[in-house]
Amino acid sequence: MSVDQRIQQFKQMAEADPKNELGHFSLGKALLEAGQFSEAMASLDRVMQLKPTMSKAYQLFGEAAVGADQRDKAVEVVTKGVAVADEQGDVMPRDSMIKLLQDWGADVPEVSKTVAPKAVSTGGTSKDGFACARCGRPDQQLEKPPFKGALGVTLAEHVCQGCWQEWIPMGTKVINELGLSLSSPVGQDAYDQYMVEFLQLDGK
Repeated sequence: MSVDQRIQQFKQMAEADPKNELGHFSLGKALLEAGQFSEAMASLDRVMQLKPTMSKAYQLFGEAAVGADQRDKAVEVVTKGVAVADEQGDVMPRDSMIKLLQDWGADVPEVSKTVAPKAVSTGGTSKDGFACARCGRPDQQLEKPPFKGALGVTLAEHVCQGCWQEWIPMGTKVINELGLSLSSPVGQDAYDQYMVEFLQLDGK
């Protein structure tokens, strides 16, 4: 699917439910990839209003703001995002935003050396070298694929239990708001695309 097709798909979801942060997040990410920086900033700002704890939105907003020649705004938002990610235990977005601030020559806020694990309903162990694709945590790996097929294996290899549990209710919203039928290949493909976007599995 081309970036333009993804933009149209995600616009549909954002317009269908203006309060669904995933639609705005996915739209902002696609707009950023397309070089539509001001539009991406608007979508990602909406995400931060709807769900202030979605730390990845701060990172992408900063990248879009720099693309729009708004460095001061980028530094302001990314600095706040570092604190949000640190508090949430989102290691990967936190460290990515720290790198952005360093690259921009901006001050880097103090962060915790360690982070508390995300709350999950069940325990779990992880293979050596595991890091969740979404939050970057090195523990709480899924114990087994949540469903059959290559995508299920990818989830088991790259997603922690906390992030998977966050996706489950979001996936229900995607199905309901877009009227997807998972018995249809088109519906299943659309559902899988949103899952990949939410769990940051691009390229996995």
